[in-house]
Amino acid sequence: MKKTKDTICKIIDVRNRRLTDHANSELSYRLFKLESAFEKRIGLELELLKYFPVSIVTCIEGYFRLAIKNLIDAGEPYLSNARKLASGSDSEKKINLEFDAVKALHSKQISIGELIAYTVPLSNFDQIKKYMDDILNKDFVKELSSVTNRWEHEINGKPKAPILAEPDSVIKQVRRTFEIRHIVCHELASNNEIKQEEIEQGFLACILFLKASAELIQETLYPNAPLTQEDMNIEANSDLKATLAKVVELNKKIQDKLPRAHVEAFNRADDLWNKFMDAWAKYEAKTDEGGTLWPVIYCGSAKLIAEYRIQQLTEEYDSVKHL
Repeated sequence: MKKTKDTICKIIDVRNRRLTDHANSELSYRLFKLESAFEKRIGLELELLKYFPVSIVTCIEGYFRLAIKNLIDAGEPYLSNARKLASGSDSEKKINLEFDAVKALHSKQISIGELIAYTVPLSNFDQIKKYMDDILNKDFVKELSSVTNRWEHEINGKPKAPILAEPDSVIKQVRRTFEIRHIVCHELASNNEIKQEEIEQGFLACILFLKASAELIQETLYPNAPLTQEDMNIEANSDLKATLAKVVELNKKIQDKLPRAHVEAFNRADDLWNKFMDAWAKYEAKTDEGGTLWPVIYCGSAKLIAEYRIQQLTEEYDSVKHL
């Protein structure tokens, strides 16, 4: 029981240390900083260079945990495919839905995607491949081999070309980078030489691997999504309006069923909810206040709150529709 509570607390703590719940957005923030630091590596001692594999592998693990969560929480077919991840195998821990976990899911403290994503081990490339194979129901590496950069050929007009021009070589270097990370983090390894060249090649291979993975997951969840910031802002606003329209529709249905004496109190509560939604979305978007990403972050946060509101109003309508 205590172990389940610890897992739930860990999931919530990890979530609170992120700006968003979207794997690709979080990856963009982190990769920008890592690549900038890597470009300034000239002159660094080898001992400090060893921490680039640590950072990039941490980035890979964090990205795939969030990507798995996003896929499962998106619904079918990934929710059903996640049965393989949840059940595990003889050598892996199965997810045990104790009461605390069921309670956390029911109260929406955590999602089913979070519970599964933060329970499966992702400490090496083979584990990542296995779980991505399972959840996508496809050969993950094979899918990666054909992924192209939409921005480059749709916006910049460049010919279509796979992000991983040499997938076998990239995967080999990613595997080696995982090994280096393990050595640096868990061993003194005074008799082990790690060459600067393999650190640098491995880092660049991991960047390519992550970018191809991000492109694949993005297209899997949001096929042909808009690429320009203006288009993304327009679509985010349109999605929010459509979600809020459902809230208004449910509000009217509930009002039609409520006793007259209760309608005024319901409307006051709804007005406060709208103010809360706006205030919280502005808070979450504050890190990009005045920036081009602000509308997307604001609308995404408000839409998530509105989706929870729809669930709440649906339950309320079910309880009053026979009045």
